[in-house]
Amino acid sequence: MVTRETSGRLAVVTNERELIQTEFERAAPTFSERTAGRFDNLDVAGFSGEAATGTVAEIGVGTGSFLALFEAHAERLVGVDLTFTMLGEARRRHPRMGLVAGDGARLPLRSASIDLVTSAQAFHHIREPVPVLMEMRRAAKPDGRVLVVDQVATERAEEAIAMNDLDLLRDPSHAMCRPPSAFRIMVIAAGLEIESERVVESEDRFSRWMTSPEFPEDRIAAVRRFISERGSETGMEWRPDGEDWLYTRRRLMLLARRAR
Repeated sequence: MVTRETSGRLAVVTNERELIQTEFERAAPTFSERTAGRFDNLDVAGFSGEAATGTVAEIGVGTGSFLALFEAHAERLVGVDLTFTMLGEARRRHPRMGLVAGDGARLPLRSASIDLVTSAQAFHHIREPVPVLMEMRRAAKPDGRVLVVDQVATERAEEAIAMNDLDLLRDPSHAMCRPPSAFRIMVIAAGLEIESERVVESEDRFSRWMTSPEFPEDRIAAVRRFISERGSETGMEWRPDGEDWLYTRRRLMLLARRAR
């Protein structure tokens, strides 16, 4: 029986999927150029260890730039994404990858089949992350690993809230900015044990974060106003640089295995 509560939850989840698909279908043609090189300084293959030499799967593969960092190491690359246009771009750019449309909460992957199950810059689009992490755990081999890479907020609640307001204004498919402590709780709740973690800080520019025509001009203007008025509240250290803005980006890298 489908209760009103269950029906309402399904409607919310469906709406979130549609928002993600709408935003990334629109962004796909210019997404790769804007995000080129954003993970290059993370050494994700080295951080992942031996698991990076087998089958590597990414959940939320987008246009494939993160998964491509494992090309020189892995035997096989598999990418899963909700958005057909993003998968088309990934296929064009990275013909070696095996690509499939699918939902992170119901992965089209066999249980215990993947050496390294990864996700990069996807969890801040996911309102209920634990079921996705549980699916990643299910797909990982008994001795495999799960790697999560995502932007993080500071541990100050008020800064996380302001950062969340900013990201939601920029991208309606955004779900939640989380501090590193929240990711630790999520991973443990999914039956995983943290093996290694790292927070990497880098300087970036507003003009690379929001570009036209990927983002509508009125949305770019609204985000600029927010930064001018409330940027100092976000913990992102926004600072003017001529007509542009500089800010500090923080990314968490978290490597986990099945809990013993």
